[in-house]
Amino acid sequence: MKIEPKSAFVEENSHVSSPEPILLFISAHYEGLWYATHRLGGCETARLVDRCVELLLRDRCLTRRTRIMLKQILDVISLENVDDPALPYMEHFAAIDPLDPVVEEICLLSDGLRHAFEGSNATITREAMA
Repeated sequence: MKIEPKSAFVEENSHVSSPEPILLFISAHYEGLWYATHRLGGCETARLVDRCVELLLRDRCLTRRTRIMLKQILDVISLENVDDPALPYMEHFAAIDPLDPVVEEICLLSDGLRHAFEGSNATITREAMA
């Protein structure tokens, strides 16, 4: 009897996206990205950046978990959930002066992370997270 290596319990990745563009972006902008997420989401969100980087370096591919983390980070820096009173983002966002140069940097980081996703052939839509 021959045992097949495939299992119903193992997720098959028919298309594995390269994390290279994302790793290049994060390595070039790590401090700014960490600071922006900290300003907009607090310590917990900044730790999310650290954990995501660790997983990307360890796995060397975009897993479902890292995609979710990157989507959460992108949501924070692109102000997706800033109006949700159940989340702490509104308080952090309100503390930033609109004329502060950090606002422009956050916008550039948001655009850059979105472009890095596109360069990795990954998708950041909610459907891709399912």
